Parts: sequence; C-alpha cells; structure tokens
Amino acid sequence: MMRKSIILIAILLLFSLPAFSQERGLYSKIGIQPVRDNFQTPDFSLEGLNVKRVQLSVLKGNVIFLNFWATWCDPCKDEMPSMETLYQRYKEKDFILLAISVEEKNPEPARRFIQNRRYRFPVLLDPAGKTLDLFEVHRIPATVIIDKKGRIIGKAIGPRDWNSPEVFSLIDQMLQ
Repeated sequence: MMRKSIILIAILLLFSLPAFSQERGLYSKIGIQPVRDNFQTPDFSLEGLNVKRVQLSVLKGNVIFLNFWATWCDPCKDEMPSMETLYQRYKEKDFILLAISVEEKNPEPARRFIQNRRYRFPVLLDPAGKTLDLFEVHRIPATVIIDKKGRIIGKAIGPRDWNSPEVFSLIDQMLQ
C-alpha cells in the first residue's frame, strides 16, 4: 500500500511540474514575486466607490486581483488602462479585479479620477490603509494575486502592463 502511494505521488508530481514551472516562468516575465508559503488571505470588508461593500472571504472560489493605488501616485494611474483591459477580458469568468484606493480621508479625488476615465472595474475605499498592513504592502502601486482556494500566490510591487499575453496566460492557467 505504501509503495502504491509513493508511486501515485510521484506521478502526480511529474504531471504537475510542467504547469508549475510554466506558471513560475510567467511570474518572472510579468515581474510577480511568488509567495512561497501560499498562506490564506486575510479577510477584510470595505465600502466601494462604484460597488457595494465587499467582503473578501465571500469571493473565495475566484481568482482575485487586488491592486493598491492612489490618485497622487502617477505610476498607479499609468497602469490603470491595462487593468481596465484585464477586467473587461475576464469579468465574465471566475476572476475578480478590485482596485483599493488608499486615499486619505476624502474619496472625491478617486471618484472623479475613475469617472473621468470611465473605468468600470470595482474600486474599494480604504482611507485608513488597513489593507496595506494586512497584505504587508509598503509602497504602491502593488498588486496581490489570490488563487481560487483563497491563497496569496504572488505580489507585484510597482506598475505593470496587465495587458500582455503573459498575464493572460497566467490568469487562464489559474482559471482552469
């Protein structure tokens, strides 16, 4: 029985290594730091700018893309058009993109910015920056990627072009 278990495990590892290796290669091309421990995602509940209150734990079962930003952060604003493309491409699938505004106190600059550019992705408000601490984010823009099981699998610090074949390939793999 023990020998059969070992053989089964070896076969499973053999078949999962190519996908694992390919996914890690995509992380590198995109500039995502893999999170090795894949620890469970901390939960939070935030009011939305253009959506109702969102409780993160309710979204488990989806690939989740959390982006931390502010209107005073030019690199944050630079990556938003590609985030809109990503959102539009996957909004009908098990993919959730949430942009978390860490504007202090007044949500009006974020509201005007999102409305003026006609972004449709959900924006959450965290004026106290509590989610920054929860996800150990020390500078923005930052993006945290969470798998369907609710585990943090990667983090990107700094702006990215989210409208790329590598990003689409990674998300397609995660959605399978």
